[in-house]
Amino acid sequence: MVQIRRFILIDNVYKSKILKGKKTSTIRFGNYEAKPGSEVYLAITPSDSVIAKIKITDIKKKRVKELTLEDARKDGFKELNELINALNKIYGTLHGDDEVTIIEFDVIEKFEEAIPLKWLKALNYRKPEEIAKLYVENDLKESADVDLIIKRIYSKGLKSAVRKYGPKKVKDSLLKAYHKLYDEGKI
Repeated sequence: MVQIRRFILIDNVYKSKILKGKKTSTIRFGNYEAKPGSEVYLAITPSDSVIAKIKITDIKKKRVKELTLEDARKDGFKELNELINALNKIYGTLHGDDEVTIIEFDVIEKFEEAIPLKWLKALNYRKPEEIAKLYVENDLKESADVDLIIKRIYSKGLKSAVRKYGPKKVKDSLLKAYHKLYDEGKI
């Protein structure tokens, strides 16, 4: 069994449909577990970039032969055979008795700027903007470089900071800011 706790990965080809509300489920081969009502991050592959936060609304177990047109449409397909073909492409040939898990969700927050999943993990699943906001609003000081970069994230966004200072410096500054917030008891 695979438990979904913090994030779920979905192929980049489905990004647009998800963000437009045309794909509100994902169907996985095998036994997946998640709690309806739980909020998780949605990361797209192959870049492993987080593009949204979703709320899991339902989990269903079915056999492949029990999948319906409604299941296909919620998963962003027009026809059931399109869904089956996509599943076969991803998982290899599935048979009628193979079990799948249908994970239904609502997008509750779209991110204007994708966040690298590994950064989110390193920040204990806190968004970079949240770290920057807490750091600036609590008037914390780490070093001149960290302060400058974190203030850039706070005022102009993550993408702007990465363009100006590079991903490594931004990531390192976020980690230092996160640890400073933790040490000060702010998170």
